[in-house]
Amino acid sequence: MLILVGPSASGKTQIVQILRAKYGLNKMVTYTSRQMRPGEREGIDYFFLTKEEFEKRINEGFFIEYVTYNGNYYGTSLSQVSSDKVVILEPNGLKHYLEKLRSEVKVAFLRCSKEIVRIRMQHRGDASDVIAKRLLLDEEVFNKDVMKLADWVIDTSASNIYANAEEIYNLYKTKKNLFILLSIRRF
Repeated sequence: MLILVGPSASGKTQIVQILRAKYGLNKMVTYTSRQMRPGEREGIDYFFLTKEEFEKRINEGFFIEYVTYNGNYYGTSLSQVSSDKVVILEPNGLKHYLEKLRSEVKVAFLRCSKEIVRIRMQHRGDASDVIAKRLLLDEEVFNKDVMKLADWVIDTSASNIYANAEEIYNLYKTKKNLFILLSIRRF
């Protein structure tokens, strides 16, 4: 499984869309308790739950990992994990995956300059106060310690998002094929 992690507006969603359309990876649909944004679709972008529904599933042991980020729950179910999937996680969710499934995942950290992130958030219509809050939070959350957990660090500041997706896919494909080859040689 391929995991993307990075600050707001670093290109994660667009890269996942390209990985799906051009390279045939499937997006792992995660769960959230946050409100649906304009243009998002149930079961495509997320499975949207109320806070109470999310907490009920936590208590039932439904999630492989879940976190609270920016006042909302986010989580993934174990039934979604497979090598043909890509998922976007925040650092705490990533740490849960690495603790439980390290040999089954590869991680790409998307690094992006603060100014480019600000511009991208403005273009997608985020309010100025939300942008300021997210920039401060992301600077704290997406730090060098998280970057060290990644297999690859990809700078999305000045490059073409299609080139970023291709680079990530090629790195993942190489590692995935090496893993399969090593598995076959063990038998």
